[in-house]
Amino acid sequence: MGNILIAEDDADTRYVLKSALEAGRHACAAAASGAEAMALAEAVTFDAVVLDMVLGDADGLTVLEKLKTDDPGLPVVILTGHADVQSAVKAMKLGALDYLIKPFGNEELLLIIEKAVKERRLRREFDALRSHVARAHGAEPVFGASKEIRNTAALAAQVAATDLTVILSGPSGSGKEVWAREIHRRSSRGNSPFVALDCGALPENLVESELFGYERGAFTGADRRKPGLFESAFGGTLFLDEIANLTTGTQAKLLRVLEERRIRHLGGKKDIPVDTRVIVAANKNLPDCIKEGAFREDLYHRLNQFTLKVPSLSERKEDIPALAAFFLKEAEKLVNKKVDSISDSALAALTAYNWPGNVRELKNVITRAALLSAGEILPAHLGLGGSGQEAAPASVPGAPESFDMKENLRQARAETEKRLIRAALAETGGNKLRAAKLLSIDRKALYDKIKTYSLE
Repeated sequence: MGNILIAEDDADTRYVLKSALEAGRHACAAAASGAEAMALAEAVTFDAVVLDMVLGDADGLTVLEKLKTDDPGLPVVILTGHADVQSAVKAMKLGALDYLIKPFGNEELLLIIEKAVKERRLRREFDALRSHVARAHGAEPVFGASKEIRNTAALAAQVAATDLTVILSGPSGSGKEVWAREIHRRSSRGNSPFVALDCGALPENLVESELFGYERGAFTGADRRKPGLFESAFGGTLFLDEIANLTTGTQAKLLRVLEERRIRHLGGKKDIPVDTRVIVAANKNLPDCIKEGAFREDLYHRLNQFTLKVPSLSERKEDIPALAAFFLKEAEKLVNKKVDSISDSALAALTAYNWPGNVRELKNVITRAALLSAGEILPAHLGLGGSGQEAAPASVPGAPESFDMKENLRQARAETEKRLIRAALAETGGNKLRAAKLLSIDRKALYDKIKTYSLE
């Protein structure tokens, strides 16, 4: 099912097209002129456009060019007569997806529109995957033998079979986004986009434009219309991490979207229907945030249709060997070297450690150890503090006794950071925001380290 714009000046043909598409379970908006079609396209996000080449007030090619300028990914299907095939060819060169020669059957129309809607959804999913850190970039797989992980998996499977809004709770670094992806994957929306937003990673003034989209001219620098993440995730799942970081004003707008299933672009005048499941995550205790006046109680109750607690790594220590083996395979790609294995003594050290940073910290420790090891990971490569509370800086095993150990630690840590930053920037194509997330540090810290190490 898609949201289709019909631009056709003949009333009878317009009625036939609308009836056929609605019978195919598509939502339709109809325009009788080029001006009306362009105005509708500016106000509403469509999955496809059916455009007649001959409109009363405008040339179809002119309308097509305007539509593709404002939204390059919008699929447009051209309607043309036998005598106007040359214009259809020109339209294809301007970016039209396909064309139909009048007269045509309803079945032919529906097949092309289904193709157009599918292409639009695939494009949205591709853009979403390109814009956000993908599962392949070192994310924890959902597996384990511990009782805690099996219970969590069973609950995730139950809620995945529904369309309930979910709150994922658990300490920082425990893998809440991984569980959000798992719920999405197991749901009926699993073949549609999964889009993630870290609500704490963007300045306040950018969060709403990312979530809800904006019209051209809505603010300085808005030189073209941009769909929001609710639209990018249409038919799929939108994951909002660090939900407690949203301002109360943005929380109010989010509540309205959840209740009405409609959004409005910044600078827009019309509501746009959305079909998107929402999963949120919070490190903070949301009821405490409500008491402090930092989180809306009505939004909390609207979100809290189901809460899934993600266990900390210290609660599922028997899963550490399997997770460490997975992260080692990922680390080998990142540091571009083969590591034979993790020694038994290193595994024992990993299991004994308390992991305040949870799975994210384990991933970083294994990555650093892979970089420092010379074939097998030993306890000295892990850099785990003796207290079990905090990982120690990287050191160089086997250094001469006369070597200045303090300077050694400083230099080793600097070299490790430089290599990891270079690898993360290469992995993300130079995107510093994504590189910072991949390294599990904030963007300012990354900028400071790039400047310190002269990595520009």
